Amino acid sequence: MRRESRSRVGGALRLGALLTLLPGVAAAGALEVAFNSSDRYGESFTFVADADDGTYVTVNLSVTNIGPGSRTGICRATVLRPGKPVWSPQTRVGGREWSYDAATDTLKVGTCSARVTDAGLSVEAALDGGKVALEYAKKPEPWSPEGSTIELGKDRYRHEVLVGSSPVKVTLQVPKAAEVSLTGGGYVDHSRSTIAPAKLAKRWVRFRALRGPQRAVVLAREGQEGDYAPVYLWEDKGQPQLLEAFTLAQTGQKERSAWRAEFTDREGKPALTVRSKTLLQRSAPVESLGVLSGLVKPMVGSPVTYLHRAVLERAGKPPVEGLMEVTVEGE
Repeated sequence: MRRESRSRVGGALRLGALLTLLPGVAAAGALEVAFNSSDRYGESFTFVADADDGTYVTVNLSVTNIGPGSRTGICRATVLRPGKPVWSPQTRVGGREWSYDAATDTLKVGTCSARVTDAGLSVEAALDGGKVALEYAKKPEPWSPEGSTIELGKDRYRHEVLVGSSPVKVTLQVPKAAEVSLTGGGYVDHSRSTIAPAKLAKRWVRFRALRGPQRAVVLAREGQEGDYAPVYLWEDKGQPQLLEAFTLAQTGQKERSAWRAEFTDREGKPALTVRSKTLLQRSAPVESLGVLSGLVKPMVGSPVTYLHRAVLERAGKPPVEGLMEVTVEGE
């Protein structure tokens, strides 16, 4: 966020951000869904695991009014295993088939669920004859740095990290394959929005180092009007470092793309670089609809997301290996 924009952030918002940054302060109901009747409402929990053998797994539980119907629940999973076909099942359910239980802090969406346990956080997704189970060793401790709330008129987007870094156990049962148990590092976040996705951002850059000696999270958004917020770096311990802005450069096209993001600090000085190495996946869900894409573009836009193995580099410090995710509006 630019300096002149930061000066307009209200006192109440600053206080809320400070409270969510206090270590060990976990809001009751970390997995609670706050349903909104807006046609643009969407709420999502994203669970990520980066296994030691290079397997990448995500489970996403969401509730939305966007698209046909309302109060729609969606569960989707993505499993990327080295040398194996991508497995990316999903299901959509009606409003009566998803629920939240405050007594146990459990969210259920069809045959998928997430719940806070005595030991941490448990996620299961049984889809298309297969199953993904994630067991996080840490409980949610939500935090949202300055800039994590975006307002456009009466509409609002808010993002929070629930688990910045945690050991995770992964159990995979891909259809027609034997069950596999893996270990690695995990991450969890939560977003809630009544801003149409097409208007929310021009591009996003995310970096997550979830295993190895150094853990780090970078989140950066460029708005449609050229504003930057949130933009920050979080490392395994301590408070997030707020950054000023970033530039994003692409070489090559589509599956041959490579990316380089340069970040500046609040003084406008170079802070860090994230550059891609190996492409894991290119996802363009609206583009894949072909002629039908025109029906949904006005609301959701045409986002394209690249997932790469990548490295974070800073002057005078060792490089940090992780995952880089770049989302751009159309190509």
